[in-house]
Amino acid sequence: MRADDQQCVFLGRPADHLHHPTGRDADGDYLDPALVVPLAHRQHVVEHQAWNVAGLGDGTAASNLLRLRRVGHLLVRMGEHHGIGFVVLPASFVRELGLMLHRVADGEGPS
Repeated sequence: MRADDQQCVFLGRPADHLHHPTGRDADGDYLDPALVVPLAHRQHVVEHQAWNVAGLGDGTAASNLLRLRRVGHLLVRMGEHHGIGFVVLPASFVRELGLMLHRVADGEGPS
C-alpha cells in the first residue's frame, strides 16, 4: 500500500503518510509492519502527539497490551471524529488488524 493511493481515514482527502497504529518498539522497529492506515500529515502528527499525552509514545516497552492500547486509541479517535457517520477503512488494514488480534490472543509478541 502507498499513501498517495489512499484517502485519509479522518479527512477523506489524499493521504500523506501510512501510520503504523501499533508503532515501534524501543529499538525503533515496527511492531506490526504490515498494519498501516492512511493519514493526512496533520492527522499523523496529532496521533503521535496524543500517544505521548496518553503515555503510549514510541520508545515505550513493547508488549501486547501496548499494541492493543495504541490500536484502540486510533479506533476511538476515528469514531469520535466521524460521530454518527461511517468510517471507511482499507481492506488491507482490516485484514492486518484481524491477524494482529489473532496473534495477541495466541500470546504471540510483535511480528
